[in-house]
Amino acid sequence: MTGRRPEEARDLVPLVAGGEQRTDRAGLDRSGRALGLGTLLVGLVFAGALTGIDQEESHREASFVPPAPASSDEPAPQGWRRGAPGPLRHRDFAAQVWTGTELVVWGGDPDGDSGAAYDPEADRWRAIAPAPISARCEPAAAWSGREVLVWGRACRLTPEQSPGGSRYPAAGAAYDPAADRWRVLPDSPISASSTTMSVWTGAEWVVANPDGPAAAFEPASGRWRTLAPVPRPYTSIVAQWTGREVVVLGIDILEKAPSTAGASVHHWAATLDPARNLWRALPQPPLELDATAVWDGQRLIAWDQNLRTVALDPAAGTGWRSLPDVPVTFADCSPQGARVGDTVFAEQCGQGAIFRPSTDSWERIPHPQSLAETPVWTGRDALFWVGRFEGSADGVWLYRP
Repeated sequence: MTGRRPEEARDLVPLVAGGEQRTDRAGLDRSGRALGLGTLLVGLVFAGALTGIDQEESHREASFVPPAPASSDEPAPQGWRRGAPGPLRHRDFAAQVWTGTELVVWGGDPDGDSGAAYDPEADRWRAIAPAPISARCEPAAAWSGREVLVWGRACRLTPEQSPGGSRYPAAGAAYDPAADRWRVLPDSPISASSTTMSVWTGAEWVVANPDGPAAAFEPASGRWRTLAPVPRPYTSIVAQWTGREVVVLGIDILEKAPSTAGASVHHWAATLDPARNLWRALPQPPLELDATAVWDGQRLIAWDQNLRTVALDPAAGTGWRSLPDVPVTFADCSPQGARVGDTVFAEQCGQGAIFRPSTDSWERIPHPQSLAETPVWTGRDALFWVGRFEGSADGVWLYRP
């Protein structure tokens, strides 16, 4: 999952204010996902690609206070505490995987060939063994119950091997934290991409890109099997495991001819039954701009940059149902979220809220302004690694609902 450095947010104050898997295109991460879709498109205008999207509610941005630098001495808000500083230098696009006892961080740019693991019970970091592959940026990652699985394209360019071939070679590896040992994964049928989604089903690791087939890896046999491709194009995607299906929320930015003609944003949803190798379309989500989604145990809870929240039960066939808006201040930032125990945690540019499925209600919570990350759930705490923030000495934040 990716994020935005607080100092970048500070520099861009006039415009704006880091599960399962959320991915965005490489090179668009800082300006797109963290800064919000409106800012992404404005930035692409200057790049000669796309134009900004008209935002009717942009007047609300004036009241938003952007996150402070991560190196600030911000006191811990109620319910929060700081963890030990980590041994890793600042890096973007690293994999983060919770093993049940540790948070393993590996990959990213720069210096992503190294990795470390954090034990929240002991509040202690340890360096992990070197990986047999070079650093991956925005890799697919999952915990199999015994190994940390990572797969994706290399952070560093390599000489092109053949006409039209990728200069970012794709590869994967598995890390056994008990033995502190890596192994190389077999080659997969998936092409290299920076928009890779992945979901662990309990037996297989489902991985997909916008182009070409999807695939599932079975660690027990060490084999990949090819699956049907994702049915719609996407610029970013969120994937969740329901217990029977992979449910996805996709976002596609469509260019309208010349850059001066603007662009449109289309949201779509679908499910994949890995056992039957079958995709099925879901009703179109009533969302705007950038959006994210979290599985609450029975429904997909989705909300967008305009803070609108909707829910869908993929098995019920009743369509999307409106829920209360996320109770944070609007800003041109992409929403992020994760399941935290029996609640859904929403993070938006240094603001936080908790959704309780039992009452279908949101509650705004105290939140560090220097934090803009998606957590992993440890079983007791929401754990946020802030190593992607340049100059940060915080290591981790922990929040207990």
